[in-house]
Amino acid sequence: MALGNQGPVELYGAEMGVTPRWMVALSLCIGFGLIFFLGMVGGVMKAAQGDIVHLSAATFYALLTLHGAGMIATVVVLTAVAHWHFLRRLLNLRVEVLVFSVLAIVWGLLAAAAAILVGGFGPGWTFLYPLPFIGNTWPVWSTGLFFFGVLFVGIGFAIFCIDLLASIIREYGILNGLALDTIFPGLRRADGKVAPPTVIAATMVAIDGLLTAAAGTVLVIALLAHWAMPAFPVDPLWIKNLTYFFGHTIANLTIYLSAGVIYAVLPHYTGRPWHTNKIYAISWTTSLLFVPWAWPHHLYMDFVQAPWLQIFGEASTYIATIPAAVVTIFGALLLVYRSDMRWRIGSTFFMAGLLGWLVGGVAAMIDATIPFNDVLHNTLWVPAHFHTYLLGGVFLFVIGFASYFAGDDAPTPPWAKVFEWLFFIGMIGFLAMFYAGGIEGVPRREAVQPAPGPLLAMIGTVFAGVLLVGMTGLLIEIFRRGRRNGASRESDAT
Repeated sequence: MALGNQGPVELYGAEMGVTPRWMVALSLCIGFGLIFFLGMVGGVMKAAQGDIVHLSAATFYALLTLHGAGMIATVVVLTAVAHWHFLRRLLNLRVEVLVFSVLAIVWGLLAAAAAILVGGFGPGWTFLYPLPFIGNTWPVWSTGLFFFGVLFVGIGFAIFCIDLLASIIREYGILNGLALDTIFPGLRRADGKVAPPTVIAATMVAIDGLLTAAAGTVLVIALLAHWAMPAFPVDPLWIKNLTYFFGHTIANLTIYLSAGVIYAVLPHYTGRPWHTNKIYAISWTTSLLFVPWAWPHHLYMDFVQAPWLQIFGEASTYIATIPAAVVTIFGALLLVYRSDMRWRIGSTFFMAGLLGWLVGGVAAMIDATIPFNDVLHNTLWVPAHFHTYLLGGVFLFVIGFASYFAGDDAPTPPWAKVFEWLFFIGMIGFLAMFYAGGIEGVPRREAVQPAPGPLLAMIGTVFAGVLLVGMTGLLIEIFRRGRRNGASRESDAT
């Protein structure tokens, strides 16, 4: 028997606190502005690889550094604010702490951008040692400024995770925050209150986020010490492991932050609540334990790496990817099935983002499988998979949240549907060129690529233009709705 649509479902009962709308709106506006700018930077790089425009090698690698580092920091802010918006109703979170956290990350991003745009810093966003320090064309100060920027991004994220974890402990406790009381009856609270899926996701992110921020802080302090005192010794393999521990994990955690948003928003469109159960508890606890250990799949070619770490990294990639992703996607399909889903911009982008998460995750697991990695390592397959789960996954979730936040109850107008199609056509074509390049063995991170790289880059540039046009139209519609609904709220308040 079909349950049907029961109308919009509010989050989880009484609210503890309401997030100031101006703060979320401002974060979205700044975040989308940065993404549009950084997307243009990516388009220029793709055009240069396709021989459409000319960039010097130094300029190309500086833009590559800006695009990668800037996108990660921006997506961290957007997903953190979106998840926090719903957690504020469930936990005693402090607005001033979130503001300080976001300002620290934005300041770090601006410092890194200054080092790149003014100083020409360009070793790539992974800044692998010793590239920032030897044979470069940028001034010494830009290296230090970039690392100070990365340090503040890590500090800002750590502050966010600390406040999140402290609030979860006060309200639920660590074990019940992961809903382990659904498995072990002895842990159950006297009032029978169970953490909703949004809190379960937040608990995992807060714990792993603190580990990630700690690794990033140790990494950057060591690099800053070497920058200030070149005689200060650093081990290249140690630095590389910490770099990927920090960079890979913080990028992955934006997916899990987004999952918390899905748990909160999708019931609004389906009219069905999303319940906690044992499967969610087991899945998220498994991801908690293994997500931080997935980074070694980037280091298979480092023959001096301990073999056990490489093997454990491959196993962790499989174990970490499957549980939370599968139960979230499967749970979403069950929630939507025969529910008379209200298809709006928000719900469309949430469901499409789940597909992108799945495709990007499978592509990542292929690359993390050692026999395939022997062929795909450092080809365009690598940016193909992380662009898929970031652009085709996390960014779609952010657009879905923005549409929901602006007011998504009215049907999508026909002209906006045209921009939806342009966005998806541009995105799919753009990503497909990465995968084609990976299959053909085209190297990544190269300003000048061998054939068929230039042809694929030229086609990818066209699709990137279509994508940006579609994105612009959608953001105009979301902004228009936000202004209209904001004015309606002010009118109701008076």
